[in-house]
Amino acid sequence: MSSIRLLTSSDEHLADLAPGFRKDDYRGSVLRKLEWQGDMAKRFEADAVLRGGDFFHVKPANKTTMRTMAMAARIHRRYSCPTYAMAGNHDMSNNDPDSVPGQPLGVMLDSGVFRPMRDETFVSGSMKLRVVGVPYTTDIDVGGLHDLVRKKDETYMVAFVHALAAMAPEEKIQSFFNERVFDYRDLVFDGCPDVYVFGHYHKDQGIVDHLGVRFVNLGAISRGALTFENLDRKPKVSLITADSRGISVEEHVVPHEDASAVFDLDKKKKLDTERRALDDFISRLRSSTVLSAEDSVESRKKELDSYPKDLRDMALTLLEAAEAGTLTD
Repeated sequence: MSSIRLLTSSDEHLADLAPGFRKDDYRGSVLRKLEWQGDMAKRFEADAVLRGGDFFHVKPANKTTMRTMAMAARIHRRYSCPTYAMAGNHDMSNNDPDSVPGQPLGVMLDSGVFRPMRDETFVSGSMKLRVVGVPYTTDIDVGGLHDLVRKKDETYMVAFVHALAAMAPEEKIQSFFNERVFDYRDLVFDGCPDVYVFGHYHKDQGIVDHLGVRFVNLGAISRGALTFENLDRKPKVSLITADSRGISVEEHVVPHEDASAVFDLDKKKKLDTERRALDDFISRLRSSTVLSAEDSVESRKKELDSYPKDLRDMALTLLEAAEAGTLTD
């Protein structure tokens, strides 16, 4: 029976240096996940691996070493199938898609390690599966997305989109990111894809079937930030199979270390305590917007000596405003 199989992954955030509170070999951790994906693609007999954006983490092009790019390239050259990739916001400078050729992702594309994921059709017998990649952009609306991912004459279609999306998203998500959040319900239309895969939002939202359309939003492969979500979140890939019976999607957990092994939880706890103490200090300042002489500004400043520099600088700015009588709520 004819079939077409795809492995999808997004937001790998490969980098030379560990972000935030990571205490392990972060680069090595991401590279091992890439190696595992290659092995999984071979076992799954995948026709392609699809990468949905933010393959690299650091936006300035000169902050990703040639060694890191070479290590990633060697791993992908051992894959049993081609890898298609598109740009996320971390793969470009100043959110400008025209900057991608000069970025690390551009090197991977120009060298042939990755193929551009734009509009690709896979054929098996009489069956055709079309994949359309929609890279990160700041100026696309629902109607524009409909136009980009509308089906033609293919049997099945998969749209891979680097954008925030959820089922009935809360307003606070859009406010927090200051970006459009697509509602799955708005993306079901006559001629819409059979499967949407999303990158960009690191939270695992699982696989949702809405009116027969699958929405795959499994979160990031990397766990860069020490957030409550990342303490328990399991990095995942999806496996998409299309054949005469239809198109199906499965999620698979990528092997990974426990959060306690990769995050410096003690350091995070200490910083959280310091932030709470600083918040209390600022609240006391704001309760009286002008400091009196007996408040002893210098003694207040000494209270800040034990805080990290970034927190101390912020508090000193507020303290100086209070001393000048210009602190506002």
